[in-house]
Amino acid sequence: MTDRKLSPHFSLFDLTKTTHADLQEENRHVSDEEERKLGELANLLETCRSLLGCDLDIHSARRYLELNKRVGGSERSQHLKCEAADFSPFGPDTAESIGIAFDKIVAAGRAHTIQFGQLIAESDSRGRESRSFWLHISLGI
Repeated sequence: MTDRKLSPHFSLFDLTKTTHADLQEENRHVSDEEERKLGELANLLETCRSLLGCDLDIHSARRYLELNKRVGGSERSQHLKCEAADFSPFGPDTAESIGIAFDKIVAAGRAHTIQFGQLIAESDSRGRESRSFWLHISLGI
């Protein structure tokens, strides 16, 4: 499988990476429809990147079923449909940095500068995907 750009700053490999090395290759097998949705998701992340004025660290986007189970994702997760991403502004993931990013994206949503389905500030003391704090954003499908 070869990597390819989905948007100016995000590639297929960016949106299909995982810290679970044994599941990495399978997670990169996407259908044409899944790749189309990942392209939409990449464009949504481009808007977030612009709003926040910094690079984004993508923690998780596409997850095939086995990976989703391993990370404790919901059976109805939009990650399974290539419609959601977990990310943080580049740098340390703290409650404060995630809160600031969340507030900026919500304000942009209210101003109709960005359109999304869900925006959730999440945390996990166990450090899901090696992170303790992150934002979850989904397409407005």
